[in-house]
Amino acid sequence: MLTLYKKEPDGRLLYAEYWIEESQVIEVVEHIGTVGTSGTTKRMDFPGVYDDKDEFKIDFLKRYTGQGYEQASEQDGYMLLVQYPIKSMAGSKRDLWLKDKAYEVLTSELGWRGLGFVDGHDMGKTANPVTQYAMNIYCFVMDEKLGIQAIKRVLREMRLDYTRIKIASRERKNIDGEYVLKHSAKKDLEFYV
Repeated sequence: MLTLYKKEPDGRLLYAEYWIEESQVIEVVEHIGTVGTSGTTKRMDFPGVYDDKDEFKIDFLKRYTGQGYEQASEQDGYMLLVQYPIKSMAGSKRDLWLKDKAYEVLTSELGWRGLGFVDGHDMGKTANPVTQYAMNIYCFVMDEKLGIQAIKRVLREMRLDYTRIKIASRERKNIDGEYVLKHSAKKDLEFYV
């Protein structure tokens, strides 16, 4: 997958991306729109207009970089941490199911809205002096506000323990910075990674 972004003069952030799907036939999927929206999708078979994947990539980059799109740098965007409380270091069978399901729906929601992607998870003891355990799912997003809204919406719609989550954020350019709590379903203002 390759994703490019472009900041418009009015403040909107646009995305253009593509990926290759291989099943019985090989297709390239091109997905463009405004960050936070579903955008539009175009599918093309290989071989077709393009003889190979590299030829398509070169053309894609030429078309979109010529319009001012560029890849996000390591300094761009935000890392959102979605945290669920769990009762033990390894989590229960239900916690593991929840992790997999939340990972799946967040990947879909963030990807189809051009917001970003899920970037891993961990489980274990928090830094809280009182013994607590948590499951953290890390999401890279280009727009903090839209990313938080999308995460809250999809977890609520899919009934994935929305009433237990906390969402914290930090700018990616501030790699050594601490996460700042942005949402707590239970209005608990303490947050420990």
